[in-house]
Amino acid sequence: MPHRPENLLTVWADALLGALADAGVRDVIASPGSRSTPFLLAALAEPRLTVTSILDERAAAFYALGLARTRPHPPLLLCTSGSAPAHYYPAVIEASEATLPLVVLSADRPRELALAGAPQTTDQQRLFTVHARAFADLGDPHPGSAALRGMRRTVARLVSLALGPEPGPVQINAPARKPLERVEATSPEGEALAERARSLPPVSAAPASIALDGATLDELAAAIDAAERPLIVAGPSRDAAPSALALAARAGAPIFAEAASQLRFADRGDAPGADRLAHWIGGDPGPDLVLELGGTPTSGEYARWLAASGPARRYVVGGARFRDPSGDATRVVLGDTEAILAGLTARVRPAAREAWRSTVAARERRADDALERALEREAWCEIHAARAVVDALPAGARLAVGNSLPIRSVDRFVHDRAARLRVLSARGVNGIDGWIAGAAGAATDGVPTVALIGDVTAAHDVGSLQLAADARSPLVIVALDNGGGRIFEELPIASAASPETMRRFTTPPRLDLAAVARAFGLAADAVEDEPSLRAALDGALARPGATLIHVRVPDHGAARVLARVREAMA
Repeated sequence: MPHRPENLLTVWADALLGALADAGVRDVIASPGSRSTPFLLAALAEPRLTVTSILDERAAAFYALGLARTRPHPPLLLCTSGSAPAHYYPAVIEASEATLPLVVLSADRPRELALAGAPQTTDQQRLFTVHARAFADLGDPHPGSAALRGMRRTVARLVSLALGPEPGPVQINAPARKPLERVEATSPEGEALAERARSLPPVSAAPASIALDGATLDELAAAIDAAERPLIVAGPSRDAAPSALALAARAGAPIFAEAASQLRFADRGDAPGADRLAHWIGGDPGPDLVLELGGTPTSGEYARWLAASGPARRYVVGGARFRDPSGDATRVVLGDTEAILAGLTARVRPAAREAWRSTVAARERRADDALERALEREAWCEIHAARAVVDALPAGARLAVGNSLPIRSVDRFVHDRAARLRVLSARGVNGIDGWIAGAAGAATDGVPTVALIGDVTAAHDVGSLQLAADARSPLVIVALDNGGGRIFEELPIASAASPETMRRFTTPPRLDLAAVARAFGLAADAVEDEPSLRAALDGALARPGATLIHVRVPDHGAARVLARVREAMA
């Protein structure tokens, strides 16, 4: 190796962060540590990058997912060596399954310290295994022009893979040798190196895309034309698909838009609706063709219906990941969802299908009637709370719906609305991880954001209230406290286990969440009825900054309502 200029690591780090900015990175979420010092200083010196420091890597990673769900640029996670990047693992898995772009830059010790018992040193090679779309180890910094160009080319390639054709996480591992602080050139070699790096042209790569197959679109359009009772099912999605509405209107196909589809809470024009699929999907006659869009639908009733009878034909359409949990799809069609739907709309024949649409509308009315009658017998539960939250949100706001019961309560029991809402969900691996951190990341662009989560989810991420405390725009965390994970009451274990055993599953947190939030510097309210909740929501959305609303509801209220609705619809 040639003489090592005194400023080699400084120039290398500057070139690395500059290459990331060239490739489209704009947000850096750093959890500072000693070994990442040169890269953090380079990020702070790069004018195109905005740096946020978060002490806990796990919270930082979910904060980054909040950015990935709401920004066009891939966020960059930056951490020191050792166990630090391992704390990113849950968020990396979610990013992989939810196809969210994410770049991890893990600082590392020099190669001579590997496998030698050196402090804060472990094997960081391919740390995220199958969950990362790509991995690259940059090796020791080298002053040669070819090495600098190769490093920047590697960065461009990995960022493009994070963006597509199947978006997801990538890992860049960057060894760094002391001194880690910035060093300016003091020798001719150092000055020449700095000038060499400044003269490098920008390098970037456009992400690849999946090309549409015209013959497949023709086949699918013919199948829709031949169907008597087509149904469009819009599952979780980051972006709305306006062409889904146009296709539904043209084909006379009811469209079930689940809460996280970005179509439930929007003006659907002439598209025939079928909001709460879980209430009526098992009716007779059922659909004879289903077009599934977005992620795998949340509804358990829908999954059970597919397993029991299902339609004659089911097409899973759009996206870059193969998804067919039931294993009986007629065809999985990968590609840009909006482009596929636009192609289908141009191909299918106009059809009214009035009898089928009337059947669906009648079932919707029956389900609504059953729900309202069931709710009349329940003075207060999380269903009332979920409706109050959606009603309170202004047009264009965000609703971050936690997993387990909150997303199911919204899906089953909250009506559509014409004023548009953006719904954020974590339906990649359906975890309860990092919801407060994710909401804090999503709220950084000034859009009012409300996170509707359960008490277990809140307890699981309570440390991220520190991130929420930094919010400047309205950020409201509504924590539904029903005494633990009541989703287990809908599972077979509930009919066989004793109350004591069930507590091992429900794990009630028994936290005074309002007091905890105030300790982190948030405004906080504790409410136990609907009028108080509505008043608290109005106040929280009217002021900048973060508010936590601890909502106490009966332990079994939603379960009782659901049982009554199922009985009425049977």
